[in-house]
Amino acid sequence: MHPHLPLITSHTPHHRARHKALRCGTVLLLGLLAACTVYTAKPLDLQRNTAEWLTLSRKLCAKPALSLADLHNIGLMLNPDLNKARLTYAKSTSIAEFAGLWEDPSLSTELAYTLSPYATGQTYNPGLTLPVTGLPALASKIAEQYKEADYWTMRTQERDFLKQLDTLRHRIMVSHAKQQLMRTRLTRLRDEEEKIAKLYELGEVEFAEFKLANQRTFDATKALQELDNLHLQQHLELVNLLGLHPDMRDIELQGSLPRELPAALPVADGDALLESPELKALMASYGAGEQELRREIRRQYPELSLSMGWERADDVDKLKPTIGFNIPLWNRNREAIAAANAERDIRHHDAISQWRALLRNAAALSDRQQLALQHCREEFTNLGVLRDAEQRQEALFAIGEIGMPALAGSRQEVFERHINYLDCLEQLLDVQTQILYLNPFHKP
Repeated sequence: MHPHLPLITSHTPHHRARHKALRCGTVLLLGLLAACTVYTAKPLDLQRNTAEWLTLSRKLCAKPALSLADLHNIGLMLNPDLNKARLTYAKSTSIAEFAGLWEDPSLSTELAYTLSPYATGQTYNPGLTLPVTGLPALASKIAEQYKEADYWTMRTQERDFLKQLDTLRHRIMVSHAKQQLMRTRLTRLRDEEEKIAKLYELGEVEFAEFKLANQRTFDATKALQELDNLHLQQHLELVNLLGLHPDMRDIELQGSLPRELPAALPVADGDALLESPELKALMASYGAGEQELRREIRRQYPELSLSMGWERADDVDKLKPTIGFNIPLWNRNREAIAAANAERDIRHHDAISQWRALLRNAAALSDRQQLALQHCREEFTNLGVLRDAEQRQEALFAIGEIGMPALAGSRQEVFERHINYLDCLEQLLDVQTQILYLNPFHKP
């Protein structure tokens, strides 16, 4: 005969208690799972995105010509690099919101089934790690420092974008002015060339004067072609910088170049430069490096893990408190400490280097502005003198006192001096735009 093994049914008190505990654990687990984040798909629809992009671009560019404020608003909204910087800041903000949380408690259970009718067993062991070294608080501080660094990096990119946009705008205006000047001059050159050719046929001018008229027309045509190519590249760059759809590459700009010489602008001093966003970004990054070093130093000390176990065996309840920690005998987190210490030194160097670069840039911009103003004044004065001389030459030509070659030479001098003045003015506006945006308190 085979011995009959005893059956343990759910009607026994021990089994009823075990099943009740299992049901409570299941309900708790389901409640925790319900609070978890659920994945949401976000598929890419490039065709729909392009259609929306084109519609928005047309709406933003509905005006016949865009002012400087319009350009700023469009660029700050659509520029892809700025939007990526904002997403980076949003990421660090989200991380900072949840950084520094304690480790979740652990729960282990053991159910023992025996073949003896007199032996049963159940064990539950909830555990919790106590951050006695303050690592969660340091993690929160580190995340806040990176959040601040990303914020100031975003502000730096916005400032650099506006500086680049303002520079490109006045360069396009200079190109417009040159185009208008060159087209007017080219029309006159063709008229001059035709008249000088007739005089050459009559033997009233030398071949050298006839050849010079031809060369001037050729040079002006070539210069206008090169300027047209530059103007197209500038408009394409503008559309790309603003983040507009390429169909908007024919947008027109409001405004004009200054008719008088711009006044000198004050350059930000050292106290103002301390508020520069790029410096603040590096200072925040350095602060994160210091907190990371503190974290790695504290990681060489043990964290405490506490658990309170409950065991039931043979109708006897037992409590089993447990304390655990690691013993730092050899490792002591020395590799991570060395890396964090070196990284802090690098960030310290970066912040100091950026500060010195700001001071050097301020001094350089001050000198460049003085030189550009000097060149503009000289060219502006010379242009006025040549224009007066041209008017006298026009009057003399009208009464037959001078010939076409002499008048053409006077006109050419005025044209070349005017082009040179526009080049000097462009350099001055470039420098003054950099001076404006070097000042952290400048509001576009």
